[in-house]
Amino acid sequence: MNIIQITDCHLFSEIQKNGYNNINPYQSLQHILAEVTLRQPDVLLVTGDISGDGSGQSYQHFSKLLYETGINCRIGIIPGNHDNQAQMKSHIDSDYLWINKHRLILPNRWHIHLLDTQYQYAMGQISESNLASLTEYLSLHCNDYHLLAAHHHPIPCDGWMDKHEWTNRQEFNAVVAANPSIKGVVYGHIHMAIEQQKDQCLYMACPSTCWQFATESSFATSDLLPGYRVLKLLDNGQIVTSIHRLKA
Repeated sequence: MNIIQITDCHLFSEIQKNGYNNINPYQSLQHILAEVTLRQPDVLLVTGDISGDGSGQSYQHFSKLLYETGINCRIGIIPGNHDNQAQMKSHIDSDYLWINKHRLILPNRWHIHLLDTQYQYAMGQISESNLASLTEYLSLHCNDYHLLAAHHHPIPCDGWMDKHEWTNRQEFNAVVAANPSIKGVVYGHIHMAIEQQKDQCLYMACPSTCWQFATESSFATSDLLPGYRVLKLLDNGQIVTSIHRLKA
């Protein structure tokens, strides 16, 4: 099964507004969705921060771009720290949202879990009840394969974004370590690509569809271009993944 992850679109109410590095997030997302559509994925994962200002217009822009590109696949969306959940629910198709669809079950024994880590300001946290529900579900489907999708980073990125951490990531990572059926975790938030294997699980951060962050000790952006992640979830439980970026 072919999965594409996009994240941290940071759309504004005004589509002409530029952000860091003079990047227009609406235009860069438009280009990326055009590429994604050509790849004909089975699933599109959107791992948070669709909006940069929480406005209803930003989510309307997102829905409009999805419609105009004509992407034809299953879609799963989770919130990020910048997202306004009430506006998301008002302006995005409810069938796409984590609140109505906690997981996507694929025909090749893969289960994709949509996790809400929105907490306080830029910090992340998964609720005890959601973590307990995940643990119970994993125990019932321990012979299948699982991919977890979150917004916040569950492992350090060794840069300034570690100040905006997932506060109970130790508890989350303990669940990952205790369940060999979890083969991957995808996330956003840090605006950079990372891949790190921990035992049976591949942790994968995705570049932003707009500006990228650098791993400095204080705020810094990178010159890398907007991008997205492609994943192939194989029938034997393995994951093949790659990063793709817009051309200059």
